[in-house]
Parts: sequence; structure tokens; C-alpha cells
Amino acid sequence: MAKYLLKRFFLMLPTLFGVALVTFVLIRVIPGDVVELRYSGDRGAVSQEVIDQERHRIGLDQPVWRQFFTWLAGIVRLDFGTSMWTGAPILQEIKLRFALSLQVAIMATIVAVVLAIPLGVLAALKHLFLLIVFKWLPPMVYTPFWVSPRQNLAQLIWPALAVGYRYSAVATRMTRSAMLEVLREDYIRTARAKGLVQNLILSRHALKNAMLPVLTVVAIEFAFLIGGLVVTEQVFNLNGIGLLFVQAVAHRDYTLLQALVMLVAGMFILVNFLMDAAYAWLDPRIRYR
Repeated sequence: MAKYLLKRFFLMLPTLFGVALVTFVLIRVIPGDVVELRYSGDRGAVSQEVIDQERHRIGLDQPVWRQFFTWLAGIVRLDFGTSMWTGAPILQEIKLRFALSLQVAIMATIVAVVLAIPLGVLAALKHLFLLIVFKWLPPMVYTPFWVSPRQNLAQLIWPALAVGYRYSAVATRMTRSAMLEVLREDYIRTARAKGLVQNLILSRHALKNAMLPVLTVVAIEFAFLIGGLVVTEQVFNLNGIGLLFVQAVAHRDYTLLQALVMLVAGMFILVNFLMDAAYAWLDPRIRYR
């Protein structure tokens, strides 16, 4: 098991390198750059010399391969550089927004799991499809949980419910399908024939075996939520990672956009790694070599 996990961990490195390379190349293929965008309104008033000096200052005049390896060396040192648009350190730009997006993702996942698993089990047992239908002013400034838990939860509970409710529909459907499949297994019929009560059959035998596909769906959705809440953040006025993605694309901020893509890709890879480890715990029949 440990050997397999170590192997999977080292396989994450070429995956991250591939993501970094593809992201870097695709961003450079887009016509224009941050300097052209910054001075687009002053095209007649700004000389080409000033534009060239600005490109030299932020390193856009260097060969593409040198830009890539300079950026890659910074990633190894956990130094993502500075934003080409604002000039602020990228880690500082991401720090507060990541805390907000991560908390919404965690709260939405909790909401989804709390709703999905009981409803999915109930739908499998009763062969029913259940629907639950769920007012709030958007926060002006994000309040971290450790500063004021009450104010923090008051700000983020409704975005989390909105996202988690939608998310729970997918997990509920998967839970129902997995439970229906498990409840038809021979060992479930055997447990019933031995006189075990329904609650014990569900909790000890059926639910744990049905959780593998559900866990996969929950994990993938959680990783997606870190950078995929663009619409939710716009609606609820949240300054999170999704909104920062939009701003980085609009400003052609190469360094910030590259860092955000690497952040989301890293989350997906890390979540998949943790899921591989969790599978063996949930199902002792799984053995890694």
C-alpha cells in the first residue's frame, strides 16, 4: 500500500509539469498581451519605446522557452512571481480569495453529502425521487472564520446552500444507483435471511460498499468547486478564485492565470491521490501493488 501511494505521489510531478507546459503555451497563443491591453486606450499617446520598455520590465521580451523555465523554477521555490496587471505578489492575490473559495467548497460539500446520502438511500429503498426546494444580502467584505465565526457563516451559508443543493442532486442520484445495485447482491439477501434488522444491513453492509462511486463524485465536485464558482461568486458578490480567474483572463495577466491553473490542477491531482488512499479503507478487498 505504502509503495503504491509513493508511486502515485511521484506520478503527480510529471502530471503537474504537463499542466504547466500546456497552460503556458496556450496562454501565449492568445493574440495580444497585458502591455497592449494596458495601453490600448492611449495607443496614439504612448510610443513604441515605452511599450518595449514595459515588456522588458515584466520579461515578455525574453524567448518563450526562457520565460517558461524561469516561471517553472519559481514554482519549485513556491514563488509564483508578481501579477503583470497589479504588480502585487501572486500568492498575496490568491491567499484571501482561496480561503473564501475553499470554505464555500467545504461547506457546499458538507451540505451536499448531508442531503445526498440520506435522500439517495431513501430513494433506493422507497424507489422515489425526492425534491426539496430551498433570502440574504451579499457581503461587502469577506470575514474569515477565525475573525468572526458567526459573521463568516452568515455571509457564506447561502452560497454554500445554493451550490451544495445543486451538487447534492448529482450525489443523490449516484447514491441511489449504487445502493440499488448493492441491495440486489447475494450477501444482502443472506443478511436479511439471517434476520438482521434493516438499519444494521444498511449501515454495516450496504452503505459502505455503495460509497466508492459516491466518494468519487463528491471528490471530483469538490475539486471543481475551488475554481468553478464563477457564476455563484458573481451572484453572491464573493471575491473568490473564480472571479479572479475571470479578471486574469480579461487582463491577460499571464503569471496570475498560470498560477491559478496550477492551483486548480494541483487540487484535482491531490484529491485523486487522497481518493486512491481512501478506497482501500472503505473496501478491504482492494489491494494496491
